[in-house]
Amino acid sequence: MWYQEDYKVGHVIESVEPYSVTEEEIIEVGKRWDPRPFHIDPAAAAQLPFGGVIACSAHLFCILSWLSHHMEDDTAAVAGLGCNNVRMHAPVCPKDKISLKARCLESRTSKKQPGVGVITVQNNLFNQQGEKVFSAEVSFLVKCRPK
Repeated sequence: MWYQEDYKVGHVIESVEPYSVTEEEIIEVGKRWDPRPFHIDPAAAAQLPFGGVIACSAHLFCILSWLSHHMEDDTAAVAGLGCNNVRMHAPVCPKDKISLKARCLESRTSKKQPGVGVITVQNNLFNQQGEKVFSAEVSFLVKCRPK
């Protein structure tokens, strides 16, 4: 279990195994949250620059969240605080295998709540070719180590 004290600025954690993206999942998430043709219609998407359906940003954030919960060690997370600098760098396509690298930017005890700390990490998602596809700075509350 990772507590606030375990997060050291500059430390990098990587996902244990990649997340496999499917066309069915891209379409399902797109229909629910971002029903543009390049997310939900393979025939229409084939005529566009990416040549097929691509994952929407909401889907990528969900993959980031899923991967962050499947790291080497679990985190004693309490709550999310927010995201900054969210960017889509390259399309995520069916059959892509997405991995996560998270670098700690900040680790401090909370000024308002005893027993918890504030952690900020720079999250980067990469495809199987090592190309960065998505990034976001995420801040969250984490329990301090029990005494």
